[in-house]
Amino acid sequence: MIGARCPIVLPRESESMLLGWCCCKKKYATFSEAMKALNAADQVIHPSKDPKLKQYHDAKYRVFRELYEQQLSQRALIAKALE
Repeated sequence: MIGARCPIVLPRESESMLLGWCCCKKKYATFSEAMKALNAADQVIHPSKDPKLKQYHDAKYRVFRELYEQQLSQRALIAKALE
């Protein structure tokens, strides 16, 4: 199993980071405190129970990871050539 199959929680406020930090940095000691006070969950998207959809997304993630590893390997090869 590749993915953790966690729900996605969308924030109520679309610009909550800006709102929290810019407007309230004097009222809250940290950025995290401001975020907790000024934002709340809105929509929660739960993972699909369809095994075919999970298989599809697992395959896409596997492709992503392989391409990422190739990119790192190729960067190292080029960096070594430029030494």
